[in-house]
Amino acid sequence: MSEYEIGTAIIIFVFGLVIGSFLNVCIHRIPNDGLSIHFPHRSLCPNCQSPILFYDNIPIISFLLLKGKCRSCHIRISIIYPVVELTTAVIFLFLFYHFGLTLELIQGALLVSLFIPIAVIDTRWMIIPNTIILTGLMTGLAIITLMAILKQDINYLLKHILWASTGSMTIQTIAIVGRFVFRKESMGFGDTKLMFLIGLFLGRWQSILTVLTVAAFTGSIIGLILIIFRSKQPNSEIPFAPFLTIAATLDFIWHNQIWTTYLRLIGW
Repeated sequence: MSEYEIGTAIIIFVFGLVIGSFLNVCIHRIPNDGLSIHFPHRSLCPNCQSPILFYDNIPIISFLLLKGKCRSCHIRISIIYPVVELTTAVIFLFLFYHFGLTLELIQGALLVSLFIPIAVIDTRWMIIPNTIILTGLMTGLAIITLMAILKQDINYLLKHILWASTGSMTIQTIAIVGRFVFRKESMGFGDTKLMFLIGLFLGRWQSILTVLTVAAFTGSIIGLILIIFRSKQPNSEIPFAPFLTIAATLDFIWHNQIWTTYLRLIGW
């Protein structure tokens, strides 16, 4: 590996840490009505509301130096903060090694920056904020349009919109059938909106099938494990967004390998 590649990797990793820190702000503020990601400009301790000094807000490092506690009130800082920062940085770094300095890297980094807060917020509050979905749709549409212009192929854009619509209608149909069969809400409309976002970025019917299959399978396994260990009741709600986002990320990175394996398993 050349010095240039090492330097670029370090920059991308640090950039991922910074983005992860911003995602923590989104995760904390967006689900709380009345809180803006723009104001207050400085981060505050969720417990004592003391302003967090700039040197206490350095991703990962500050958490370690403070031993995971607020400098003012000494209450424990949620482990979610360093986990989100480190996860974002590691995935950014992996995307760089996988795609290089390409549009796919930018597209993948944007996807991860949308998926991480969606997954965490849905896990903690069982909601998928419209703010994040709309931001993803606008930026995603801009990137897909740019790629269609570069390819000089309008069908590229139309195909992505088509499969975005198909994906969202598919999951909405599943939700309607589930409500009829189980006599209760089996899937929220947020999952439908999320599937439209996923379909817009991935833009392939194979990806839609892969994401739904992998998400349903992993969600069922995790749900069964939680029930066995009595963490959940059989009729408890389990957030589906984390499984959709993980499946979509895997498909974005390894679509060809996943699809080839799938065809081999079904004997095609």
